[in-house]
Amino acid sequence: MASYYAMALLCMLAFSISGATALDDNVLQTTLYIKQSFAQDQRSGGTDIAIINWPIKDGPGAAANTIGHAEGLTTQADPAKKPFWVTIMDMVFEDGSLAGSSLEVMGLHSSKNVNNGQGQWSVMGGTGELTMARGIINYNITQEDSASRTFELCIFVYYTPLEGIMALGDIGRKP
Repeated sequence: MASYYAMALLCMLAFSISGATALDDNVLQTTLYIKQSFAQDQRSGGTDIAIINWPIKDGPGAAANTIGHAEGLTTQADPAKKPFWVTIMDMVFEDGSLAGSSLEVMGLHSSKNVNNGQGQWSVMGGTGELTMARGIINYNITQEDSASRTFELCIFVYYTPLEGIMALGDIGRKP
């Protein structure tokens, strides 16, 4: 019985110590837009593969500012069941409040005719101010024609600010 109490005490001690060094999470909740131009912002990487460099905009209209690029690749998930595409991309922010940061994103997308143009991508990492990001992006295809497509992105991610990680730099180092 004494060993049970000793184990419980050790567990409580471990949790209290880990809580003292836990990384503080922040939340990013914003709406951005990706403008996919089929002939301009992507090139073929082989059969059913496109290498992408889609502009990220801060608004839906033509006057919106380009604040970064979605860089990566997209490939047809199952060519027999068109038009689903698996997209793996880094959303690299070059201007605005997120300049110097990126989000690593992956998921399926299709056309406006499937699921009313709506879907969800996973955020699996980040750099810069968005270090250790994780969350989701709900997208809605708001415009689509034979030359282009516009995605409205509702981004919701948790992240650990870079300065929070730097402050813990000495933890875990051997003398």
